[in-house]
Amino acid sequence: MLVDSFNRKHDYLRISLTDKCNLRCLYCMPIDLPESFLATRSMMNVDEIIAIAKVFVDLGVTKIRLTGGEPLVRKEVREIISRLSKLPIQLALTTNAVLVDEFVDLFVETGLRSVNVSLRLFRCRYV
Repeated sequence: MLVDSFNRKHDYLRISLTDKCNLRCLYCMPIDLPESFLATRSMMNVDEIIAIAKVFVDLGVTKIRLTGGEPLVRKEVREIISRLSKLPIQLALTTNAVLVDEFVDLFVETGLRSVNVSLRLFRCRYV
């Protein structure tokens, strides 16, 4: 069980799959922010994501939320969701919902039942 110095138990993990997004909102990508993203080689690969998730599950994590940027733009997202769904956790996802229609079948197939749609009331441009 994960317990912090204030004796609070933690059973929830957020995993950011990418820093990229398919929108350029002022909220997360201000005009003055350079358009540079992490190099793919700097990000955890699929096996590393699954391995670290398993470590946290062994430590008592019961819920994992996938976030980003926009997690659905990561090219291996189908494999990540499929493999994580086999762990004894509640799997959740935060998305801007632009691509959600392409993944509904996967959500149903894997039992992903918690999808948080993040609506930004900021000016956005498609990229």
